[in-house]
Amino acid sequence: MRTRAFYVAVLGVICLFMLKSNSEIIHQQISHKTSASSPEIVDLALIYHGGAQRVKWTSHSLKHYIYRETGNGTQWLYDGFLFLEFKADINGQQVDFEYDGLRGGRAAIQSDWIWLLDRTFAKGEGPHAVESVLDSLAKKKKYPPFKRKAVFALPTPIFGQKNWGRLNGEELHFEHVKDRAKAVIWYVDRVMEQWKKGKYKHLDFGGFYWTHEAVLDKHADRELLRLVKEYLTKINQPFSWIPYYGAENSPYWRDLGFDIAYQQPNYFFEEKTPMEILTGAIRFAQDNKLSLEMEYDDRIDQPAFAKKFYAYIEKFDEVKAWDRLPIAYYDGDGAWYHMAVSKSPELQKMSKFLGDIIVKRQLNYKNITNRW
Repeated sequence: MRTRAFYVAVLGVICLFMLKSNSEIIHQQISHKTSASSPEIVDLALIYHGGAQRVKWTSHSLKHYIYRETGNGTQWLYDGFLFLEFKADINGQQVDFEYDGLRGGRAAIQSDWIWLLDRTFAKGEGPHAVESVLDSLAKKKKYPPFKRKAVFALPTPIFGQKNWGRLNGEELHFEHVKDRAKAVIWYVDRVMEQWKKGKYKHLDFGGFYWTHEAVLDKHADRELLRLVKEYLTKINQPFSWIPYYGAENSPYWRDLGFDIAYQQPNYFFEEKTPMEILTGAIRFAQDNKLSLEMEYDDRIDQPAFAKKFYAYIEKFDEVKAWDRLPIAYYDGDGAWYHMAVSKSPELQKMSKFLGDIIVKRQLNYKNITNRW
């Protein structure tokens, strides 16, 4: 006959087992929260990061892109951060070199590419700052629904350039498509090296972005992209693009090797740009299965541009883009940050309006796909 002490002992073992099991379940839930990844980025913030003319992208400024605190607790905002630069201002002086090919400046050489790489991964800024914010939140047991992602722009090897530099003792000439591809692949490898050194716990690597906003047949850009895509496929990294409205070859973005492309409407930037530009860009994106880019800058404190800000939101809503498409967000040079810290009631209202949409999309991320 079993004694009462026996049953107490058995009950104690069962309780210990249950506590251990619950502990394991809780640990698994926390691990899931810190390691789960989305199939693709839902809300991609463009962070122009490099030149001294930019916002200083520290944890102080970037936290406003990552989350917000409300009466309902912590709410999650952008889950993707595209770090890019097209023209540099160094130490307060405009330096006439560029990473794009559309701006008319001096083509960046290899040392300029290295400078950009160093700026991208500057300690306490850019991806390091995003990681720092997420780590501080994790210490408070606050986790986003899936890991945030960092995407890195690839400088354009500008066609015809002959003074870029040397690789493996060989001078590269950018009238040759293979030399252009060698330079890009070299940069990809340098980014990956820097990423591994960072040992990020809360950020996933989100792939690479093609900075040049058109693909030019006269420069053999298709062949260049084929070579770059082959390498990115080999290292299992996605490839993204944001062409301007009417960009050459933009309907063929999939054939060019991009995993996702976002259409720039280009409606915001001139006060007199007609609404047909916005609606036409949306129709083009629908017809060719591109995602969309939301566009605004610091001029939203002016009535005419505030109206355009709301027009994007309204027209995207009419085609259910907010409900189903990944969206990229161009905010000039930190307009979202400026809105978030502004004392202006109107800017606060605008920040909340768009923020509410993003928060809802983050909760609904499983339904966001790259399909119309």
